[in-house]
Amino acid sequence: MNAYEDKYLAERTVEDVLHYFGKSLKEARRKYRQFVEKGIKQGRREDLQGGGLIRSSGGDKAVLLGLKREEREKGDARILGSGDFVSTTLEQSERILEKKYLPKRPIEELIEIVAGKLGLKPELICSGSRQKKIAEARALVAYLAVEETGHKTTDVARILGIKRVSVHHAAKKGQKVLLCR
Repeated sequence: MNAYEDKYLAERTVEDVLHYFGKSLKEARRKYRQFVEKGIKQGRREDLQGGGLIRSSGGDKAVLLGLKREEREKGDARILGSGDFVSTTLEQSERILEKKYLPKRPIEELIEIVAGKLGLKPELICSGSRQKKIAEARALVAYLAVEETGHKTTDVARILGIKRVSVHHAAKKGQKVLLCR
């Protein structure tokens, strides 16, 4: 890779990178894995530490200091990419952390709320019934519990009496149900 290609690494796709390692996808993946393993065995290298916005600008802080505040890109040493990508990644990370650490409504309470709104008995939601209204209620609970309040799918599955993988499907369906109401 030359210096020109190196500057645009953040815009590369997996295929763009792998084509440097082999002609077929299988061969390229194998050689890439070997390349990474070899690098790991080298351990930490001072010349490869740090990074972020200063490193992206060629290590010259003066280049960044000469720009007006609105012209500077957002940077973070942990994230390789453009300022927009860094901003989006940090926002997504913040939302995930909020879900994880905010006080959660108990799943049982979500079941009560959904049952009340739909005029159902709460125990019907956990009954395993395939009746459309009950299945939609279960899907709403799965969506609210996993996506909105950050409960683990295993906990939701246990309480709803369904498999963990079914919680993912139900949550997707629940989001659609919610959007249609």
